[in-house]
Amino acid sequence: MVTYTHSGATATTSAAALVVANTILATIVTVFVGSIYFYPRQALLYVWGPYYAIGFLSKWSTRDGLQWHWFALNFPMFAILRAHIRLTLEVSNEFKVSEKKEGAKFIFAIFPHGVGSDFRVLLQGMLPSLAPNIHAKIRSLAASVLFLIPLVREITLFTGCIDASRSVANRALKNGRSLIILPGGEAEQLLTKRGVEKIYLKSRKGFIKLAMRHGVPVVPCYVFGSNDLFHTSDFMQGPRQWLVKNLGVCIPMTWGYWGTLCPLPVKNTIVFGAPVDYFCEVKGEPTDEELNKAHSDFCDKIKNLFDVKKGGYGMGDRELIIV
Repeated sequence: MVTYTHSGATATTSAAALVVANTILATIVTVFVGSIYFYPRQALLYVWGPYYAIGFLSKWSTRDGLQWHWFALNFPMFAILRAHIRLTLEVSNEFKVSEKKEGAKFIFAIFPHGVGSDFRVLLQGMLPSLAPNIHAKIRSLAASVLFLIPLVREITLFTGCIDASRSVANRALKNGRSLIILPGGEAEQLLTKRGVEKIYLKSRKGFIKLAMRHGVPVVPCYVFGSNDLFHTSDFMQGPRQWLVKNLGVCIPMTWGYWGTLCPLPVKNTIVFGAPVDYFCEVKGEPTDEELNKAHSDFCDKIKNLFDVKKGGYGMGDRELIIV
């Protein structure tokens, strides 16, 4: 295993800076939204109309994204947050060898989602250390709704995201891209609880089918510490699950440092396991039996990765629950 770290400020200093940064972003969003209420015609004509017209016409989210490495690495809020959660990457030797091969591409299946998958945005700036040969060709799949929210859309695009639709994912792999996928999605997001390692995987087979259709190895990845970044509540869990199931919208009830949306200063480490190839008898056309067998094997792989590594990250008393 090879480990990459990101050094930074103390937890208290970084937390204070994050609270200030969050406040500034919230103020900007409030001004944008408030403009519609106080000046609806001018806002629609000069602000919202052009903004969404550009987004619709550009179709960046459904093409190849708008990746901006300097932004992903150096944006102050990201740099502070990396230091705050002491983000570290642990990479298997098998992956390092595979990544050096010509034409190498992968599907990185990362668990658990956590409250906000903060690690996903922060990982983007660290990709050159993870995959020096293919980092420019790595894209992350993101929920479509994120491309409709001002500022969030730009952050999502600049950090290498594309729309999580099936057609976009297929096109990306055909074009030689590697994909970062959080298979648990919003359903797993709602399961997040401090001190509990629970992932939503039993019914999530789409990423395995995608890998088998394109002949791309899957890299099992686990984020130790992700579930401990925030406190969560089960308040109105039923209605929130309905929103996830029917509208694909997740509303987490959560709070972190000082009762704010700043995450708690818990060290996060993303462990990248060995790439796994899943083959099918007819190239690009896995049968249900082949898919189920591959999915079952992946479930074993992610659990084994967790069990082998959990002791080293202070989670020796925890068991991984797969639902």
